Amino acid sequence: MRDPFTVLGVADDAGDAEIRRRYLALVRDFPPNRAPERFQELRAAYEALSDERKRLETKLLHTNAAALSRLSMDALRTGSTDGPPARATRQTVARAARRRHHAGVAEQNPSHTGDGRQRGR
Repeated sequence: MRDPFTVLGVADDAGDAEIRRRYLALVRDFPPNRAPERFQELRAAYEALSDERKRLETKLLHTNAAALSRLSMDALRTGSTDGPPARATRQTVARAARRRHHAGVAEQNPSHTGDGRQRGR
């Protein structure tokens, strides 16, 4: 199963109301009689995120798949200037991963420049 947060298009810190609102909007676009496979995917994602306990369990048990899925989506969004590529390549996913890593390192350690050097030394 794909990452439920990605399937529903919500952030991993989304609340019950936002998840329900997004799920219902997607079901209107993909009703079971017109898109049964997509509806099943949406239903499974909603079930995985329908309450706070299930969301926490999903985050804890599916972290790697979720992170990879989000990195792929970031790579698609940061595609070329004339529009996103048809699919994420290894290079674009690796670039997105490095950007996220450097942003996290800089956030945790304000003296870190992000290019391997320390500030003020």
